[in-house]
Formats: sequence, C-alpha cells, structure tokens
Amino acid sequence: MGDVAARASAFADAPHALLARIISLAPIGVGIVDDQRRTVLTNDVLRHMLGYSESEFAELPFEVFTHPDDIERNDELFRALMAGLIDRFDLDKRFFHRDGHVVWGRLLVASMDDEDGRRLAIGLLQDVTEEKRLQAELEAAEASYRHMVEQMPAVVYAGEPEPGLPSSYVSPRLEETLGYRPEEWTANPGLWLQRLHADDRDWVLARYEAHLRSGSPDPLTLTYRMHRRDGGVVWLRDQFTVTTDDTGHRFQRGVLVDVTREKRLEEELEHQAFHDPLTQLANLRLFRMRIAERLRRRPPRSGAVLFLDLDDFKRVNDRLGHGVGDRLLQEAARRIQACLRPADTAARLGGDEFAVLIDEVQDHEQVLGVAERVRARLTEPYDLGPDAHEVTTAASIGVAMLADGDTPDAVLRAADLAMYAAKDAGKSQVHRYEPEMLAALLESVQRHDTEPDDRNGPPQR
Repeated sequence: MGDVAARASAFADAPHALLARIISLAPIGVGIVDDQRRTVLTNDVLRHMLGYSESEFAELPFEVFTHPDDIERNDELFRALMAGLIDRFDLDKRFFHRDGHVVWGRLLVASMDDEDGRRLAIGLLQDVTEEKRLQAELEAAEASYRHMVEQMPAVVYAGEPEPGLPSSYVSPRLEETLGYRPEEWTANPGLWLQRLHADDRDWVLARYEAHLRSGSPDPLTLTYRMHRRDGGVVWLRDQFTVTTDDTGHRFQRGVLVDVTREKRLEEELEHQAFHDPLTQLANLRLFRMRIAERLRRRPPRSGAVLFLDLDDFKRVNDRLGHGVGDRLLQEAARRIQACLRPADTAARLGGDEFAVLIDEVQDHEQVLGVAERVRARLTEPYDLGPDAHEVTTAASIGVAMLADGDTPDAVLRAADLAMYAAKDAGKSQVHRYEPEMLAALLESVQRHDTEPDDRNGPPQR
C-alpha cells in the first residue's frame, strides 16, 4: 500500500506538477493507467464519477470496475496500445460505480512514455449514462413502433414523393399483400408502376401528380387495383401525405390497405340492387336507367325496346309447380341473352315478363328480325328435369323504338301496348308499336271513366 502511494505521489512531483494541475482542473474524468492496469493518477471528476478514492484507484486493476460484457474488448485494445500496435483507441463501455450502479462512459485512451521509458495509458472519460438511457429509450420506442407497424394489417411505406422513385421503407406486410419482399420492392423503384392495373394507371397518375403540384399537406386517398406477383388482382386503398423537412426536401409517408374483400362485397351488393336474383338479368330499375342513358345521347334515341311475356306461363306453374316455373324462367333468360349482342341489355321486369334494350339501331326491320329470332328461340321445347319432362311455351313480343317515347316509362308503355296487341293476335306473335295503340288505350280509359257506376251513381264531372 505504501509503495503504491509513493508511486502515485511521484507523479505529482515536478516535472509532472503542471500535468497534475491540468488533470485536476479538467472538466471530464482523467486517469493514467500503468502496465499493471492500475489507475495510478486520477482527477476529482473521475473519482466522483465512479465513487472510488485515489488510493483505491491506484491499487485496483480496471477490470474490477468494468462491466463483464466489456472487459474482453477493453483488454484487447489496452494490450494493443501497450504493445505499440496502436497509439490510441476510443470505446463506449460500462463501469460499475463503487455503490454498484452502472455508469456508461465514453473513453478515449492514448499512450505515453514517462521519463524512465515506461509505457502508460492516459484516458479521458465522459459520463454518457443519460445519453445512453435516452438512446435506449429511443431504440425501445422505435422497436415498439416498428413492431406495431409490422403487425398492422396494412403496408406502411415511406420514400420519395414521385412515381418511379424508390421507397426508403416498406413494411413486411407487402409480401402478404403483393407477393414481394420489402427489400425487393425498395431495390426496384419501377415495381409500383409495373404492377399498377392498366385500367387505373391514367387516372391514378393524374390524381397523384395533381396532388404533388398542389403542395397540399392534406392526405390523399386513392383506391385502385394492382397485380400481385402471382398475377392475381387486389384492390388497394392508398392514403398518403407529402411533407417537407427542415432542409426543404419533400418525402411521403403512406399506408396501403387491401380492400379486395370490401370491393367484392360492394360489387355484389350493387349487383343485387340492379339485377334479378332468379335470372341474374337486369331488373326494372337498371333497365329504366339504361333506357334513360340512351335517350340522353346525341343523336338521341338510337335503339329499341322489346317487351316479352311468356305465353301460358301460369299453366306451367299451376301444373308442374313453382320450382319448374323458376327453372323455365331461368332457361328463358339464357335463351334471350344468347340472341343479343354484348351492348344490348336483357331484363326481367317481374313474373314472366322480360324486356330487351337493343342498342344503336334505327332500322325497324332489323329490330323486328331480332325480335323474331328471340321468339323462335323461346318456342323450342324446354328440358327442365325429370319432374317436368318436356315443356313447350312461346312468347308474345311488343317492339317500340326509343323515338316512340320521351321517357323510359313512355318507351316501356309503348312496347307493352305492342306486346298486348301480339297477344290479342293469337300469342307467339311479334307486333310493332303504332301510335294508334296509345290513342285506343286512352279512349278506352276515358270511356270507362265516364260510364255510370250503378253502385255509386253517375260519374262526377
């Protein structure tokens, strides 16, 4: 103990007095370590930082107050320094305070030789415990945030705000959504444009670029289709914001959510709202809308409507049951559809009544030819299963041009009148609407309204 104290005292004597004074006034911990790993000279800052006295430092090798996990690296660097292989090193390491708590220090060590040629190490130590604590908290928060992001049922991304430029981050959910690993996506900036559905490309890029030009900090939400790696198509809702950092650099952050299931449900609900559940043809609501669209065209009214009623359908229903009747309606719907072009629309209006909108036609003879083809197809026998054997029926068809009415209901009424004229002519007929049919109907209604009612007295005028 006395010898160690004497050696420590010798370092304080001239010509080291000035050095000792500088060390004592340094605002950071300073220590000189000999080749036995003992800190033979320390300043007040270092002693306060680690809680050891000057004499304790002078007799304890630094391994005693070094965290076990840092001893190996510290010893490796120290040995290299003392062997002259390196002239300095720096190291963030953990120390044990004398009371047992851990102190993080940023250590800078350089070699020096004393007057006797002995190799010493002079170390400068800065307490970075608070910095390390804050760093650990930040890393924990980032890890928690990353875990939360990676567990989200969506793809989170960030990067340059221009189509075709690389993303700096894409969450792992991308592989489940589109079949690409995040590192593949970030390494290939063109993948987003390549996988964007062709039918959505123009409008998506137009909206995207307009948003960038506007400089708006508000989020933009787009719903579009993309091709998966395996060729499948998914619907994605893309919501992103474009912001500017302190240097003026623009970047975007966004979230991609797979909404394929929701879109399919939406399409199914929309289909149900506009289609007959039994035959899957358009219903009356959709059929009226299609007629209205054609009436608004310029030039308008280039088309025709067929109004069909299955002859003697009630007899099939009564004799063979509603199950057979439903199968008859379904087969009739298929036959009608098979006679039409893709641009034409077939509808079931209710019961055994059907209608057809023939698009882009102005020639009466051409329309009557289509109607006759449908009528002939519907007269062919139906095989509706073992409980029905062979069923035969026919259809009465009325034809009206779109020019025969100003509204969808007026056109349908004209075709309906022509259909009743076909029935009156003996069924399984095709009749074209004539203005006289409406005049006769109005006259009949007027005559009925003016006839006396024996129960209620004469009509009121």
